[in-house]
Amino acid sequence: MTSAIEKNADPYKSSSFIGISLWMCPIGAAGEAYTKIIQEAAEEYGTFDFKVPHVTLVAALLSDNVVERARELATRMTPYEFESDGISGRDAYFQSVYSKMKTSEEVKRNNAIAREFFEDDCQTNPPYVPHLSLVYGDLDANQKEEFKLKILQNKTTLPSKFMVDAIQVWCTKGEVETWYCIEKIPLTGKKI
Repeated sequence: MTSAIEKNADPYKSSSFIGISLWMCPIGAAGEAYTKIIQEAAEEYGTFDFKVPHVTLVAALLSDNVVERARELATRMTPYEFESDGISGRDAYFQSVYSKMKTSEEVKRNNAIAREFFEDDCQTNPPYVPHLSLVYGDLDANQKEEFKLKILQNKTTLPSKFMVDAIQVWCTKGEVETWYCIEKIPLTGKKI
């Protein structure tokens, strides 16, 4: 288990993580569709079924008052949309295969607000690459390509867009099997 991660290290390479993470989870039919894709991949490849599709807003927060600050952050954000931009993956446990998300102005703005809000608390600060992981695990290159092809050949299964309307605050300390949701906070900000 990793006890600390260097500020510029890649925390997504290990199957263990640190701190608290803020997740944006697809609602409605899109959330159900992503959950089904994740479950099917876990069954087929023997990977972890993490059950909660999400796009990470910020991660590896270590301060004692993350929940209170996330509540305040939610008052500065309104529900917004993510749009898929294809399937990708890399040599990282938490990003083995994922749905890339377009970096719209709204997506960039909300991430910038969150990063500024938690600037002193983030233990890692990699460039923001909005994505929704479909597989947590160490698949080899052939397995990744096989899975990507299955998704691409059945495009109706992968939602092209989805809305998020809350911040889910997750304890992401340790192995993924031990993670849990601390609180779900609705986005209540006013449209600008």
